[in-house]
Amino acid sequence: MTQVEKSAVEIVRKAWGEAFNKRDGDAFLKQHSENVILCDPTLPEPLRNRAELASWFTSLFEMFPDCKMQVVRVYGLGDWVTAECVESGTMKGPIKHAGGEVQATGKSYKIGTILVSRVHEGEIAEVRVFYDALDLMAQLGLKP
Repeated sequence: MTQVEKSAVEIVRKAWGEAFNKRDGDAFLKQHSENVILCDPTLPEPLRNRAELASWFTSLFEMFPDCKMQVVRVYGLGDWVTAECVESGTMKGPIKHAGGEVQATGKSYKIGTILVSRVHEGEIAEVRVFYDALDLMAQLGLKP
């Protein structure tokens, strides 16, 4: 692994394996570029900047206050990083969306999650999150 790849891996690990789990929004956001793009299967549109990412970060922990992202393995190739994770949490707050709200179920989930990130000039410029959204909904007691 080259020094660039090691650096990119460490940036992703710091953001998603450390700051995320400490709920340290400032440290988490600092690892992402101002124009970061984040795609997630449960979002109708990608997030397109750090302000939108900050709002997502806050709302995620309102819905799932105990949410954790356990980084199992991280791979780097150039400025691309793939992190294999186990995500878990308990739905304690409502899911707010354009059509209204889905009330909290109090149920927990544990899913495999893959993060594919592009690191550019020392910041995460793009994140694509992959997981089985139907499995997540089933564990939370939600209907598709």
